Amino acid sequence: MQKLRKKIRVFALYTRLFIFILQFVCNLLIPDHESGTFTWIQDPDHKPTVLDKILSFLLDGLIRWDGQHFLHVANHGYTFETNTAFFPLYPLIVRIFANLIYWMQEEYAIITFYSAIKVSAIFINLGCFLLATDAFYDLSRRVLKDEYLAYKAGLLFAINPASVFFSAAYSESLNAYLTFALLNRITKSLSAKTCILTCLASATRSNSILNAGFILYSSLKTVATETILYIRLKKNCKEKAELSTTIANILGDAIIPGLFNIISSIVPFFLFQWFCFTNFCRITKYTPVVPDFLVNYGRSNLLKILGDDPSEWCSHDPPIAYFYIQKNYWNNGFLSYWEVKQLPNFGLAMPVLATVLISTYNFIGFHWDYVKRLGLVDNNLLGMPRRPILAVRQYRTLPRECFVYMVHAAALAIFATLFMNVQVATRLILSASPVVPWLAAILTTHADKPPVPLSDDDNNKEVLHKVECKSNLESSTDTILFQEKLDTEAGRWIMMYFLGYFLIGTILFSNNLPWT
Repeated sequence: MQKLRKKIRVFALYTRLFIFILQFVCNLLIPDHESGTFTWIQDPDHKPTVLDKILSFLLDGLIRWDGQHFLHVANHGYTFETNTAFFPLYPLIVRIFANLIYWMQEEYAIITFYSAIKVSAIFINLGCFLLATDAFYDLSRRVLKDEYLAYKAGLLFAINPASVFFSAAYSESLNAYLTFALLNRITKSLSAKTCILTCLASATRSNSILNAGFILYSSLKTVATETILYIRLKKNCKEKAELSTTIANILGDAIIPGLFNIISSIVPFFLFQWFCFTNFCRITKYTPVVPDFLVNYGRSNLLKILGDDPSEWCSHDPPIAYFYIQKNYWNNGFLSYWEVKQLPNFGLAMPVLATVLISTYNFIGFHWDYVKRLGLVDNNLLGMPRRPILAVRQYRTLPRECFVYMVHAAALAIFATLFMNVQVATRLILSASPVVPWLAAILTTHADKPPVPLSDDDNNKEVLHKVECKSNLESSTDTILFQEKLDTEAGRWIMMYFLGYFLIGTILFSNNLPWT
């Protein structure tokens, strides 16, 4: 419904403005922590203008930690081997828009190119976050089939626990938009559009290669559905059952588009690894000239610089930089992060990990008849009706159509726990999966509240007022999110988790303090 969609968009915009103001105030009042991590190096001969200083004063709280890598790549390219951990699409888009911004005012010299990059990075993420929220709402309506839950989940996504990373100079917003748009398309059919979206998502973040699982599942579900329909038709009306039609449907709707989509999800990863190989392993005779100030920074920080002797990964078969970089620069690997000193980071990640894994366990138990068939065949085709949404709410679990999303979220949670710097689990999961806001919407909703059927008629006041009260619909700021009384401990804890991480995360991140 457009009125509800507009409410979510406006709410999402206000949350971004709030983060911007909060990071500015905190960055102004609290001294920055010296983290000793990688820094985006600017030319020492660079002379900032007055507006450059103002923009730095306003925006630097959003350019921390990995954001330094992204903006360095957008500015200087992949000059250090450590930069290759960050995939190229986001910094490439930042570079393109920065060039446009700089070109528009170059004659007046209002700002330098460094400020153009900062402005480009922040505003791209603002736009991508609003688009991601929109795509998330569409996906929620399509999967949850409940106007109220979809609306509430959209509002919760706008204040998700990793919110600051969706506004900072990170690739989370772009990845979320591409992923949710892709999942929306997959629910309809596999096509050239899903091919493009999965390719772009895989060029944004390495974990987006797992989107191939959604494509594979969609293809398998089509094959299973076509097969069971053919068997039933052959049993009931043999003369109408045509094997050739079934095979054609499977080839045209599942196998061929599925194959192209899976290839498109994998190709960006290997193309980027080829780029790393040809640039850092001295495969080509041409060696780009790295400015002296970057060379000096690299030498003083013991970084491998473009043109240096190749690292050991260059002699691996195949020569893939990604796993070597993750292990040697970020200490990623099986149980590598399981140390006593990392307990605080495990504590930071525990809420999202526990929410996903416990909910997955409950989901399997509640929907076992559906899960044991991997959800490949709609139980309605087997004469097994869908459980009512009210019953789903009473048991505080998601409807069975969320099976593949639960598996994906659980896979991300398990992988983050065993192989990664575990504190990144929060932003990893929230930028790639819709499950946590969906669960939050379920857990903060009264168990006896009846489902609200989908409607595209904005004049349907009955449906609108079942979702949002009349005064809130007329207000640009008020929503049900902070007005409804929470009737369970789980609901209260979820809301505290979302709001607490939203606020504390912004405060800590903006001052270069460790966060998720």
